[in-house]
Amino acid sequence: MNTRIAIIAGAGRFPFAVAQEAKRQGLAVIVMGIQGWVDRSLAAEADAYEEVAVGQLRQFIDRLKSHGVSQAIMAGKVTKEVLLDQRTSFDAEALGILRHARDLSVPALLGAIGTRLAGEGITLLDSSTFLKANLCPVGVLTARGPSAVEEEDVRIGLQAARGLAALDIGQTVIVKERVVVAVEALEGTDAAIRRAHALADHGLVVVKMASSHQDRRFDLPVVGPETLSTLTASGVSCLAVEAGTTLLLDRDRLIAAANAAGVCLVGVDPRSVDGQSAGGRAA
Repeated sequence: MNTRIAIIAGAGRFPFAVAQEAKRQGLAVIVMGIQGWVDRSLAAEADAYEEVAVGQLRQFIDRLKSHGVSQAIMAGKVTKEVLLDQRTSFDAEALGILRHARDLSVPALLGAIGTRLAGEGITLLDSSTFLKANLCPVGVLTARGPSAVEEEDVRIGLQAARGLAALDIGQTVIVKERVVVAVEALEGTDAAIRRAHALADHGLVVVKMASSHQDRRFDLPVVGPETLSTLTASGVSCLAVEAGTTLLLDRDRLIAAANAAGVCLVGVDPRSVDGQSAGGRAA
């Protein structure tokens, strides 16, 4: 029986939620923070806490093994630009992964790392393992549902976001009055939303979807109160996310803040290609 879990922690509140639930279930929590990304206050939630620099794969594996863990979860944000601006600091193991990966997409690279960890007796778990109750349901979560214009923008954004995610370009599309204003690429979701705000000011609809072949061990869409702060500061009136795959952190606080700001939150059935499931009320 596993009595401990390692959290490979990037930025944001996601690693905190995982650590707290794992502790609640009686597991010892070992945090391996990604240097420069992890919030160091996460140490207070851990039985053991260390940091390793991006690209130091051999050290990372050795430290995990030193703690005797056989299971790990990736949680938290590390954006893709590290592949461009920090590659010179990668160790030989990490550079070997880059050389032999079928491409430099996140699924290919993290899949290869998952295989490498498995070879050392460490299994990467589904990132939502401890947070199944936090997965977004289908339907409207807020007091206000989408308007007819927002419904149409959700439909357009859903189609575009599916293609975007399938190509591993990003997960997020921003639409206004049936026009795709911005799409997420290397810069990440928040930066894409701010870019859309600079172009179209307000009344924006954000659609965030996973790839149809999403590897649930990493890069699951996550929405929390921090996300809502970005939305309200950037003139977003509606956020539609993939139900059953997107994690909602601090759900009650998130929905209360969305209601106060007049932003509607919608969970879209991933089987829907036209977004028509967005209009119902979530259970």
